[in-house]
Amino acid sequence: MERGDDAMIDPNACRWCNVPEREHYQRWKPPVGWHRFQQPIDAQRLMRMRVRRTKKEAKRARACRAAGD
Repeated sequence: MERGDDAMIDPNACRWCNVPEREHYQRWKPPVGWHRFQQPIDAQRLMRMRVRRTKKEAKRARACRAAGD
């Protein structure tokens, strides 16, 4: 799984800590503290999908510019 700014968050990852359900057991994350996996709300899913699409498009654009150099 990627980490840092290039990480792609699964749109269906935990509502609180962005960890996918399969990798999630029990996590600690402020402000919720220890928690089990919770489905993200619809607005979170939509935002994550938009961010993911934007990152993919930016990566593709950089690759095209680099190939044109």
